[in-house]
Amino acid sequence: MVWRDINGKDLLKIGELAKQAGVTNRTIDYYTNMELLDFVRTSSNYRLYDVSMIDRVHQIENLKAQGKHLTEIRQIFTPERCDIQSQIKQLEQDIKRIAQSDNLEQIKQLATKDLAVVKTLLLLLH
Repeated sequence: MVWRDINGKDLLKIGELAKQAGVTNRTIDYYTNMELLDFVRTSSNYRLYDVSMIDRVHQIENLKAQGKHLTEIRQIFTPERCDIQSQIKQLEQDIKRIAQSDNLEQIKQLATKDLAVVKTLLLLLH
């Protein structure tokens, strides 16, 4: 059965949303309880989700993969708490942190090579 809202937009039950988003029903339920996903209730008490929540789940999963906690993610999606400038600043800091991490990895690789050269020279001297 296809559910639609009053504007004619398709709505999904929890299992359909989970399947299309590539996560489990339990994950959808958890995100809903964390107030990360919007839904409407039917007269039969079903939760129905707008198809846009598929993208929302993907965004949540991507933010989690970047190390964000669900409480931080909730702030991103909560309009009354939404401060665009602070979000931009936080994302810029995240980008700098990732860049520094990449630089540290390059420095580590160079230091490892230098150490190998020094050890080789030491062996040749003895």
